[in-house]
Amino acid sequence: MKNIVLILLPTFLLLTACGGHHHGTAEPVQLDNGKRWQANPETTSGIAEMQAILARYEGRGADADARQALREELEAAFQNIFKQCTMKGEAHNQLHNYLLPMKPLFEKIDGADAAESEAAIRELKELLAEYETYFE
Repeated sequence: MKNIVLILLPTFLLLTACGGHHHGTAEPVQLDNGKRWQANPETTSGIAEMQAILARYEGRGADADARQALREELEAAFQNIFKQCTMKGEAHNQLHNYLLPMKPLFEKIDGADAAESEAAIRELKELLAEYETYFE
């Protein structure tokens, strides 16, 4: 039951966040005519928090309890980004295009397969590193 809640809660928050705007499937992130989008400070600090969380768990991927705790912390930081979302217009849409591919990685992080977990963690680190490519 707890796992179902952990899966459904982020989905619910994602769909209801940001004033109820529609958030369908993500498209590739685009720049603003070659320039980065202006992000709100809370989003930038939320991305930094997710990077710090990953750094704290470095090398602990073989431990199933650590992977579960990692997922929970990452999902909480991810949800906070959506709760504090004040961006509007196309910058807002592009932020969601950037964030949505992260969501399925959380489930893989605390999966039974440690190799799949490590691959998801690497992919998440890469996505987080791309933030500054698209947002300032």
